[in-house]
Formats: sequence, C-alpha cells, structure tokens
Amino acid sequence: MPTGDPKTVAPERRLVGDLLDRLAVDVDAIGVLLGRTGANQPVVLRLFRPEPLTVAFVGDWWTAQVLLFRCLGHGARVAVDAVDAVNPAAAGTIATMAHWLALDQAAGGAGDRVWRSAYPGGDEPADPRRPLLRLRDVGVHGPERRPPTRAWETQLTVLPRLTTAGVPVLAAADVVLVQRLTQPEAALVGSTLALPRARWMALTSMNNEMVAAFGGGSARYFWLAPTHVERQLFG
Repeated sequence: MPTGDPKTVAPERRLVGDLLDRLAVDVDAIGVLLGRTGANQPVVLRLFRPEPLTVAFVGDWWTAQVLLFRCLGHGARVAVDAVDAVNPAAAGTIATMAHWLALDQAAGGAGDRVWRSAYPGGDEPADPRRPLLRLRDVGVHGPERRPPTRAWETQLTVLPRLTTAGVPVLAAADVVLVQRLTQPEAALVGSTLALPRARWMALTSMNNEMVAAFGGGSARYFWLAPTHVERQLFG
C-alpha cells in the first residue's frame, strides 16, 4: 500500500524517567486523541467504552505503532495475537510478534503493558482506568476468533493491505481506520461501507500521515500530527 516508507522493524528504544508520562496525549474523559484536522482541531475517538468495541485498521507499521502508543498513553493495556512469521510481508501481516512485544519495553513496561495474548482464558478483565486493547495481526483475512464480549475491551485488527479476504473484517467493525489506499482497495472500502464514489476515491490521494475514520454513520479525516516523543521513537 503506497503510504510512504513504512518502518518494518520495531525500534529498540526505551523511555526512561518522566518520558513515559509524556506519551499521554491530550484526551478528554472518554476519548483518545488520534490526530488533528486541517484546521488544527483535535480529533478524539471513543475507542474504549462500557460495551466491547471492534476496530479495523488498514495501513502501515509506523502508523500502527503511533495509534497503539496513543492507546497506551490513554491507560490501555495491549494483548497481542500475531503471527510469528520471519517475513511479515509474505505472511500478510504488519509486523511479527517480536516487533509488537518490543513496544512494551519501548513504553517502559516489564511485560505488563504489551504482552502475548492468553485469550480467551488468561487476560485480566478490563476496567475504565485500565481498558484492554486486543491487537490482532494475523494476516489479510483477519482473525478467526470471536470478537470481545467484555466491557472496556476493544479488538483492533490490523491489515497491511485490503483484499476481498479482509472485507468481512471491515463489515464487522464498529470503527474503520484507513490510510491512503490503492483504487481497488478504496473501492472495496466504498462497497463495504456504502460510501459515495467521491468519498472512497478521496482515500486514494490522502497525505502519508493522514487517516480516515468511519463509524456511526460519520467520516473524519485527520493528520496524525506525531509528537516529539513519537518522532523520537518511530522516526
């Protein structure tokens, strides 16, 4: 997917001291700040709710890391279900399990912020102060396991590209996040979400650091506007 120069290896960097606190971006009581509009207005999305939520993301490794770190800054913990492939591109994934788990150390964790999922039995229940993000990076077809059923638990399925195999993931999602797409990918998004042609065609010309969010009958387009710390970590 033509989204610039994706970073394919997780940086081996660790936040120390008060740098971890600086990961927390400006959020209100119920939302995660995902980015800003062209008019520099904040775009806040309620990714964690009293009811379970399902989110689909189509994009690259760099953006996936930024989104995950903003969830961590919101207080979320991340349980990862990923394919242990040597070559993510060949496996149809964004990164390897090792890459995802390395983000725990980068965030100053000790295996307690980002970990290999014990789903469906062993992960602790979530609550409003410590919601749970179940991250699925298992290929272009998406996960076969059931979506979350517990409060304050959100499933985020990440796809490096969109094919017909991934359409059910988008169709079942409460929220869909996409970066710039090829025209065939954008057409799949348009048909799945019943978007007008002008709206899905706009997905083919977005800036590298832009994301489109669809959910609840609305659409929002925003720039990620990485913080200084995020630039340090992810380039």
